[in-house]
Amino acid sequence: MKRGPAVEISLAAIKHNYELVRVLTNNRRVIATVKADAYGHGAVEIASTLEKLGVYCLGVAYAPEAIELRRAGINKIPILVYFDNLDAADIVKYDLTPIVYGVGKADVLSDVALKQNRQIDIHVDIDTGMGRVGFLYDRDIEGIKAISKLKGVRVTGFMSHFSEADLNDRSFAEVQLERALHLRAELSGVFQSAIWHMANSAAVMSFPSSHLDAVRPGLILYGSNAFEFDCTRPETAAFRPVMAVKARLLHIRRVPPGRSVSYGRTFVTMRESLIGVVGTGYADGYPRALSNKAHVLINGQFAPIIGRICMDVAMVDLTDCRGVEENAEVVLVGRQGDKEITASELAAWAGTISYEILISLGRVNGRVYLDEP
Repeated sequence: MKRGPAVEISLAAIKHNYELVRVLTNNRRVIATVKADAYGHGAVEIASTLEKLGVYCLGVAYAPEAIELRRAGINKIPILVYFDNLDAADIVKYDLTPIVYGVGKADVLSDVALKQNRQIDIHVDIDTGMGRVGFLYDRDIEGIKAISKLKGVRVTGFMSHFSEADLNDRSFAEVQLERALHLRAELSGVFQSAIWHMANSAAVMSFPSSHLDAVRPGLILYGSNAFEFDCTRPETAAFRPVMAVKARLLHIRRVPPGRSVSYGRTFVTMRESLIGVVGTGYADGYPRALSNKAHVLINGQFAPIIGRICMDVAMVDLTDCRGVEENAEVVLVGRQGDKEITASELAAWAGTISYEILISLGRVNGRVYLDEP
């Protein structure tokens, strides 16, 4: 039997979120980001669902992620590989679409393709202000144009990436978009059929002029808040969380006041207390940083995490909770009754971002896929 919490993945929520993206973007083509095991939700299962829904393209970070999808039978749609220095043989064998951010790499790919009497589709990354990878929007224009002369590659897309589209102040995002649009106009005569994509999850929801030819959502497909610094944004309300994480209450005991709980004695009871032990810990991806900060749901009631979270278990204060018994379901992320704990809330308590919460909990624990609403 697998240790730790159970992770429930709602495929119905994925379908809902995908269709909502289509509505918000006036049916733009969707490049669905499924890197990092689909943010901990299971890349093969999520990608298979999206392929059936008619998604235009999938996006991963590294070649092994793309190869896993191809080997799982996801062969009808393009897969973009964002970062990896791909082995040319793998590109050809698995029909992958690399993102190119240097002329030298394009040259190599072209030579390999020509030796096999074929062309390789590529997308070109433009650095408009992210400062990570990509051709510089204002200095590398001639290098970009040179790619059009390579016989073994075909540029089917251009991409750029916002550095802060999730902020209320969108002034720099607007600068980045203006740079991309200026470059697109300058290259339009050279790359006439290539699509342009730039909008991440936050831009999908709040920056319609950035939707261009296709959008590249990630976090909102999984129903989590793309505006990490503003959890009250109304745009997020219509998206449905895809992941729920549930554990069990292993033990309950009553202790007198003045007793310490867990390592370091960071919590001491101020009254006679009912203390519960939950079957999850930092080995299961439940962050130790949540110690004395988070709460869980038991019997539809919030119960605070007390003391330091251990490798295998965490303690909760059940003193104010009614009707709780051992082996009760404990919701770490998700809904119970009319109350909910979101990945964004957990992230705020832990001082991190919801991406890390979803990936940590989803990839470590056993997943169950549900197709009902």
